[in-house]
Amino acid sequence: MTIVTFDETWNQVREAVQEARPALENVSEVWVLRDLMGRISLAVTPEENQGPFWYLAHILSRRLGAHAYPPDQTLLVLEQEERQEMRSDAIRLEESGVTLYLVDPEITGRRWAMTSELPGPPRFVLFGLKGGLGRSTTAAVLATSLAQKGHRVLLMDFDLESPALSSLLEPEDHPSFGIVEWLVEDLVDQGDALMEMMIGYPNWSVDFTGRLMVVPAYGRTCREHIPQLGRAYLDKFPRQLGEPAEKWVERIRRLIRRLEQKTEPSVVILDSRNGIHDIAAALVAGLPANVLMFAVDSEPTWNGYRILFQHWATYGLIRQIRERLYLVAALVPPVGQEEYLRRFQEHSYDLFAEYLYDETPPEEGEWFSFDQTDETAPHTPFPVYWERGLLAWANLRSLDSDAVQSAYRKFLEQFGKRMGLEEVV
Repeated sequence: MTIVTFDETWNQVREAVQEARPALENVSEVWVLRDLMGRISLAVTPEENQGPFWYLAHILSRRLGAHAYPPDQTLLVLEQEERQEMRSDAIRLEESGVTLYLVDPEITGRRWAMTSELPGPPRFVLFGLKGGLGRSTTAAVLATSLAQKGHRVLLMDFDLESPALSSLLEPEDHPSFGIVEWLVEDLVDQGDALMEMMIGYPNWSVDFTGRLMVVPAYGRTCREHIPQLGRAYLDKFPRQLGEPAEKWVERIRRLIRRLEQKTEPSVVILDSRNGIHDIAAALVAGLPANVLMFAVDSEPTWNGYRILFQHWATYGLIRQIRERLYLVAALVPPVGQEEYLRRFQEHSYDLFAEYLYDETPPEEGEWFSFDQTDETAPHTPFPVYWERGLLAWANLRSLDSDAVQSAYRKFLEQFGKRMGLEEVV
């Protein structure tokens, strides 16, 4: 028995549009909705001639099997305004002269398929598919190093379920509120009142040439972290009936921009949660930021990133995001380091060449491609070396230890040169 699976639905929709092209001759756009059960509907307005869509509905029913509704239940009639409200969530594709708008209400998938501009200083998102790779430690080391070099650094802890960067702050430095409290209070229009009390200034950094400013995941006075966490990922409902809700990703963008306006940083570092999660989606795909992707040289790691890259390729996001991606080789072992990094770069090149790099010069735009051994290429990793001393770290404030210097010296040198963030004169 041959079945059509969830993975195949979008391709089947595109092939159905090709097949129905003669009937769609006077149709400029087709809106396709995939519901939470994975079944496909067509969103049409009362003003549209529904004949061509009935024809397409019969083809979809035949092609999609269990992922289709009966033809007489496939058309979902929406007012033009209702359909336009979905535009920001839709994936836009061109197929056989017809513009397809694909709308998928599954939250995480949608947020991993969007990106847009946001003015502001250089931003760096630290992201990994799994924990234990030193992502938060690297965020602390990098932020401290840049502040010592004269930069005004805004460091934000978005690992809301497992915050670590709070240990950068002494109890007396820890601000009253953090990101979780802002997300909850913003739902009732009180977020702005917390802004002044969300920024911590480590007292051990007062002698730095620059400034280190830390926004923790939760505040010093937080007593109901878990109940608030359950509300932190909500879209913001409108104050007036008929107005659209503010999507969670847009709330995150607004929070970041307002903190930037208040602190005026020269560099922003965002510590993301691990995994393919809404937080990571908002920071990696929803912001114009450089992304440091943590990895070890293992098949599960490369397969995980391959899944993510394949998703971006499917939804046409690759060209928008590929020039912002960089790899970090985490936990480089103490023995055979050169050979390990050589293999890491070989495997990272295979991944980037498969999904990100151009095989031939494109008709439009610049050719985005690199040699495997190019030291400036995004697949060439920033190395962080494994050090036993880091395992016994009491907190993230002991950044001048020999273990930290041994683990991060090359990372900091290469990061400063490749990102143009060396000493501020």
